Amino acid sequence: MEKIDFVVTWVDGGDREWLAQKRKYLGVESSASSSLAGGEANADCRYRDCGLLRYWFRSVEKFAPWADRVFFVTCGQKPDWLDETNSKLRLVNHADYIPQEYLPTFHSDTIELNLHRIPGLSERFVLFNDDMFLLRPSTPEQFFRGGLPVLACDLGIPRWLGCSTASRIVVNNGGVLARSMDVVGLIRRNILKFADIRKLGLARAAKNLASFAVNRMFIPGTFGHLPLPHLKSTFDEIWRAQPDIMDKTSRSRFRINDGVSHWLAAAWNMVKGDFVPLNEKRRGETVLLDDSNLERVCKLVASQAHPQVCINDSERISDPEGCFRRIAAAFERILPEKSSFER
Repeated sequence: MEKIDFVVTWVDGGDREWLAQKRKYLGVESSASSSLAGGEANADCRYRDCGLLRYWFRSVEKFAPWADRVFFVTCGQKPDWLDETNSKLRLVNHADYIPQEYLPTFHSDTIELNLHRIPGLSERFVLFNDDMFLLRPSTPEQFFRGGLPVLACDLGIPRWLGCSTASRIVVNNGGVLARSMDVVGLIRRNILKFADIRKLGLARAAKNLASFAVNRMFIPGTFGHLPLPHLKSTFDEIWRAQPDIMDKTSRSRFRINDGVSHWLAAAWNMVKGDFVPLNEKRRGETVLLDDSNLERVCKLVASQAHPQVCINDSERISDPEGCFRRIAAAFERILPEKSSFER
């Protein structure tokens, strides 16, 4: 079996030294860049450590023991409970792989678009944020089949397009695809993958065909906020084909509205036909956390309602510490034992 690595990114947003540096550079870039993302895109909650990281490691050890190695990517921070001697663990500092001219960075897209530069990372890897968790036993085939990434295949134009920084980046990704390849010809050549009823279900397959007929020149490539399988070589290919937009995105220390994201790599493979289709609803659910749905989030975790879940932090939480204590208690019900990644 081909090796599959897991990559997870993390930051301790409560680190006073890091926070001071972040606010310093944010002040500089806010006055210099009109494209800096607003709203919650660069808010402190986007960098908040929710205290759930140990459950991420527990879930990987229990539900994905087949993963070859875990690359833990930070700016040099690490939790004091992490056992650095674990043979599967690789600590990766941003400075170990991101070109010096892009550092320091507080921009998740910079961190993710350069992952292919990590020494020793396998060709096939699954990218996690620290708010994405496995809730059930998994297999390599859920992420890769025949060496190809398993991707949520949805050609529809999402209702939220143009309403947020993330959606603007989706538009930018689509523009890069259109400039780089014959999108219409490639999808037509691989149309059976986009209309695979067995893998996608009748409704999604029909939606893909209708969307392609209407929106041929724009393929947004939305892959959900869940663990995403990637090919390292795809990132290298995009950097060679479109160096300007990759460089522009990476040079910004914070999220911008006119950059691209790692979803571009998944969309690149999808358009070329280098993927296995999947209906995203079979993967899991992303929940934007706020006071109104805390109880539901806890139930989703404790009941292991989905194979995967993303608990997306927000500023709409009145008592963050109490909120995350309750979610941690839900994780304790399914992952009570310490992993070998913990001291």
